[in-house]
Amino acid sequence: MSNYYTLPTNTPIFNSISSDQTVFIEDSTFPVEHTLTVEGRAIVQGRDILNELDEMRDALLLLKRDVEMEAKYPKLRELKDAYEAQLEKYKTWEALK
Repeated sequence: MSNYYTLPTNTPIFNSISSDQTVFIEDSTFPVEHTLTVEGRAIVQGRDILNELDEMRDALLLLKRDVEMEAKYPKLRELKDAYEAQLEKYKTWEALK
């Protein structure tokens, strides 16, 4: 008996999965109009995706954003962008010294 199944379009695979279960998606492609939602950890080829993103953000010295607060207070986004632009100017100046 095969462990592989073909499902019709717009059919949820799982609504919820207990923490001791693992779901494997092998050699699949998701068209752009589909969404994969993960509540919990997402491990791809043994690497925790959220940890990887956090490490990249920290390595690039990116500011942590609060998208909900930015939507509520648009000035926050403007201030963040202005800070990053000024920081790049200082970095360039330091590199030219």
